[in-house]
Amino acid sequence: MSSQVPTTAEIADMTPTELESVARRLDGERRRAEAALAMLVQRVDTANAFTSDGHRSVKAWGRATCNWSGGEAARFLKTGRMLARFESAATAASAGKFGVAQMHALGQLVGNQRVSEQLDASEELLVSQASLLDYDDYITLLAHWEALADADGAHSDHERAHRERRAHLSIVGERVYLDAAGGAAAGVGLQEVFEQFSRSEWLADWDAGVQRHGDEMAVHLMERTDAQRRFDALQAIFGAAAVSGQSPAGEPVVNVVVGYELFEHHLRRALGERPAPLDPTNPAHRCETADGVVIDPYDMLVAAALGQVRRIVLDSAGVVVDVGRKQRLFTGALRDAVMLVSHRCIWPGCYPPASQCEADHVLPFSHAGPTAASNGGPACGHHNRWKSRGYRTWRDPNGQWHHYRPDNTEIGWRAAA
Repeated sequence: MSSQVPTTAEIADMTPTELESVARRLDGERRRAEAALAMLVQRVDTANAFTSDGHRSVKAWGRATCNWSGGEAARFLKTGRMLARFESAATAASAGKFGVAQMHALGQLVGNQRVSEQLDASEELLVSQASLLDYDDYITLLAHWEALADADGAHSDHERAHRERRAHLSIVGERVYLDAAGGAAAGVGLQEVFEQFSRSEWLADWDAGVQRHGDEMAVHLMERTDAQRRFDALQAIFGAAAVSGQSPAGEPVVNVVVGYELFEHHLRRALGERPAPLDPTNPAHRCETADGVVIDPYDMLVAAALGQVRRIVLDSAGVVVDVGRKQRLFTGALRDAVMLVSHRCIWPGCYPPASQCEADHVLPFSHAGPTAASNGGPACGHHNRWKSRGYRTWRDPNGQWHHYRPDNTEIGWRAAA
């Protein structure tokens, strides 16, 4: 290799495994540098060393010394305080085994004074999972832990988001602007409707393209951009609302997944009882949509009262218990069970939510793979077909997905974990 970063020509000659190795080496250096700077900032703050040149805060010192932005300086300080509190995190970060984004997220959590008393008892969980989970799943874990450790504060945040809901539509010159904000519980319903209409616009473009181009049709030949289709979907939603009953995909459905103990706990609270606090380290104490959006338990109770409830049993790895029936296609309740296995497409680095994916056989049906929840997972259409090129997927006893190329080398960061 001609330099620390390979040239374009060198990259073209690399195997996927070699290229991943280079990226992980560079990212390891970045992680170690981030941790070292965060530790330095925290120690400068503790020693009040920033006052020597008249700086009034360590953040001002960082801006003056390294030309950081205010937000960057604040992140270094929060991350440094987290590393000072969690020795195991400092050790992992110094060894390049703690992702930068994960450090920032945990630093933000540690900065919440309302959960300070429960942090030390949960250090092992909060630190170890950073190197075991995909980033988005780790963020969901932190959100669940924080919601349980600070139940009143989390509810207040959801309540405030709902109370401060707003929407504004204005026409300025030749453009229209729509700005809205509200609570997550309302948002998941809005998102489901929006995605349905957006999908309808995509299919309309594709069908029109097939009429014009026939077998030569490809995504780059579609008439509208994705941004244009999504605006047109928004316009279609308003139009459908003006004519009751018009929808391209039927009634929207939002699945809320909640642990039984958490459900019972908040139901008792709603009835005026004072049950003992829940253990924030228990992963079964979840309250989220099927796509992983954390929901306020109070909104969950309202949904349970107004909607429909069904029992789903998970094993220790989070796999939904098989609901039987010999069939090739995942349909009905079995498909719903498969789609609850993961919040998104199971392929590494692919992030369409599960609600937009297909129910895929992990071991292909053509290879005697059973149509059972334990042999299924959500996959986007592209990766559902890509697997047929000789790739294989399996889920380990801890519930983590692993993906292998035809040459049996593993794809992604777990290969080096």
